[in-house]
Amino acid sequence: MANQSFPEAIDPHSVPETLCLGRFNISIVGDLATLTFTHERPDATALFEGRVDVKAVVRARIVTTVANLHEFCDLLIRLTQSSEPPAAASGGATRH
Repeated sequence: MANQSFPEAIDPHSVPETLCLGRFNISIVGDLATLTFTHERPDATALFEGRVDVKAVVRARIVTTVANLHEFCDLLIRLTQSSEPPAAASGGATRH
């Protein structure tokens, strides 16, 4: 895959980063994997009633192919096993 060519990456809609420090889940159905990320926040209604009722709010869902999920896993392993600070990296999409 070293010779594989990818289109230029652009961000015309300025997609924001989303903070997701809570639990996450991966669901696989057929060739698709859905990654669901949460972030724990106090329920606004409860706050105004004088209570703190923390909920794990779903903040992001990403659907990709299982093949891309494997590429992502390989990228995470490479980045986290290095003894040097990781440089910005990107994984390769599966081209069909």
